[in-house]
Amino acid sequence: MSRLNLAFCGCLLLLLPWRISQAAANLLIWPIDPILTANDNATPLWLENQGKTPVTLQVRIVRWRQETGRERYSSQQDVAASPPVIRVEPQNKQLVRLMKQTAVPAGQEWAYRIVVDEIPQPSEAGSAANLGVKLQMRYSIPLFVYGEGRTTQRDAANHVSVDASKLAWGVMEEAGQRLLWVRNRDNVHVRLSQVSLEGASGKNILADGLLGYVLAGSERRWPLPSAFRSAAKLTATINATHEQWHATPSR
Repeated sequence: MSRLNLAFCGCLLLLLPWRISQAAANLLIWPIDPILTANDNATPLWLENQGKTPVTLQVRIVRWRQETGRERYSSQQDVAASPPVIRVEPQNKQLVRLMKQTAVPAGQEWAYRIVVDEIPQPSEAGSAANLGVKLQMRYSIPLFVYGEGRTTQRDAANHVSVDASKLAWGVMEEAGQRLLWVRNRDNVHVRLSQVSLEGASGKNILADGLLGYVLAGSERRWPLPSAFRSAAKLTATINATHEQWHATPSR
């Protein structure tokens, strides 16, 4: 079962710049690639507190779309987290069930983000010892939900098989910024990692690890380095498999 230590700051509240509170928990979340198939009513999500103090967490699920190349999130009632708020003691873990409440049409994939927020402990709010920079942790992982007939094409690592011929890419300029765009005409997402562009100026590595996702029937854009001039070839690993996507820009 896949696990990943996730620890990044979602919100920074500056009170006194010379003091920093380190109260945030070290949280382990797994699996990092949960799915709900057409036959699933629910799937488990485990939250483990590897820190030294209790942590209270709120779990929300938002609908995930991409419009005009950018991420868009909205409230939804298709999938619910139960319980939505949990307290996890140090060196303990708690189960949250991701419960499907709406059936996805046959052959389709719907995308969501699971957002886990740390809720400050009541004792922290009035403690003089906690004056400083208050770190509130936010964790976000993808969730994909499938209609009938879609998951038979998934591999053992829980990644969808993508038809690379339905992917297109190019370079554009917007508000003075050069952007890489990738368009996905398939009805499942593509996960891009180990991405590089080759052109007259040589090879430019955009991401050694994960660059990002392009959702089904969507387009995603990423800013390119200021020194970037042209691109004749893109190479990427798709959906965390060993499959490589090599393509020239679309016209």
